[in-house]
Amino acid sequence: MDALDEADLFLSRPIGVDEPPPKRRLRLRPFLVVLGVAILGGALGTGAYFASTLDTRDVIGLLDVADQPPRLAIEMPGRKTDNPLEPAPATATAPMLRPPGSAAVDLTAPPVLPPAAETPPPASPAVPPAHEAPSQSMVPPVAPPVIPPVLPATPAAPPPIIVRQESPGGPQQPLPRPIDKPPAYANLPAPAAKPKPLGAVPAEGMTRPSGFGPLPVIAADGRQSWQVYARPFEAKDNHPRMAVIVTGLGMDREATDMAIDRLPPEVTLAFSPYAGGLDNWVKKARDAGHEVLLTLPVEESGFPARDPGPWGLLTSARPEDNAERLQKVLARTAGYVGVLANDGPFTKSRQLAPILAMLKERGLLYVGNGAEAEPKPPVAVLGGWLDGEVFRDAVESRQKSMAGLVREKGSRAVLASARPATLESMLPWLGSLTAEGVTLAPVSALPAVTAQPPQPGGKS
Repeated sequence: MDALDEADLFLSRPIGVDEPPPKRRLRLRPFLVVLGVAILGGALGTGAYFASTLDTRDVIGLLDVADQPPRLAIEMPGRKTDNPLEPAPATATAPMLRPPGSAAVDLTAPPVLPPAAETPPPASPAVPPAHEAPSQSMVPPVAPPVIPPVLPATPAAPPPIIVRQESPGGPQQPLPRPIDKPPAYANLPAPAAKPKPLGAVPAEGMTRPSGFGPLPVIAADGRQSWQVYARPFEAKDNHPRMAVIVTGLGMDREATDMAIDRLPPEVTLAFSPYAGGLDNWVKKARDAGHEVLLTLPVEESGFPARDPGPWGLLTSARPEDNAERLQKVLARTAGYVGVLANDGPFTKSRQLAPILAMLKERGLLYVGNGAEAEPKPPVAVLGGWLDGEVFRDAVESRQKSMAGLVREKGSRAVLASARPATLESMLPWLGSLTAEGVTLAPVSALPAVTAQPPQPGGKS
């Protein structure tokens, strides 16, 4: 249709009459597609939800596998069965079926097997025809299932106390306490008598001020800290001596209090230089009769994961830096007999030599290993830890081995932590050292006697 025909059609319409708009056809295909997608998505989501909540037993139930449990082809004599379809075992009231004329078989007698060549083929059991009902005599009775009675629950009996004997005819010693009684500080017994306190600190003329605080020095009359602040000790026998040192004190209030109040005064206490209120802790320890050491924060195995802190003595540091850090540690308090250094890379390095020289100049005791260079201060050699593994049997085993080491190699100092399990095991062991040929002594009694004798009574 060209433009002239369209103009004629327009002129032929009545004037003032509007032609109604054409009707729009409803398209159902997009609606049906959206509806189908929604239904399909909902069905898939519902199926996925139920599939995620099913376990193996539900799947087996859906597959109808549980309705046919596995059955044995041959029932053993005397075996009970809960399946009504299986034949009952041979009993006195339900004899086993056997072919007519065959002899009875004694099930209790051992089987006698004939040679393989003479073994007859197995006879097939007589099966009645399908149109005949089996006689009642051929159908074995079904034994009803036996349901055991439900007994009331009884409380579990406590574990028996096992007693071990060290030697035939000797005294019996119980094994470690039962599990229901865990180690605790409350289990530690109080000392029978109050120990005599040591002298007041600092002693006159035993310190000198510095930029870091008062530092220990040798007095003008030759007195040294490792002698003046020592606990009085008198050797009553020729047994080798063992010094027990409890370390890591000052950081945990309860552990420090228990070590001070419950351990014998012959036990030496080593405090961390980072502990708060260090002067008060040292005073309390000396009032309870304990000698005191300061723990040197030296580089140990596992550095830098095991960080000795800002005052740590490091193998990679300059000697002057280590010397400055040592002075900061020594200025933390007064009244200690010396310092304790745990084994590690620092005690095995050349950096230890200048530290030993500084300790000697200040009259302090060195407790540790690696002190071979000269000049060196009085030295107490370390034998090891009592509680590398913190459970009672391991601690007891280490105690026996340490006592044997001291008897064999001579006087040693051993280390222990202030854990409840360690202290519980340590208290009875300390009282038995004399019977084992070892003398418990403060750490200041381990070095060889020098020309300058210790001051009696630790008086200031």
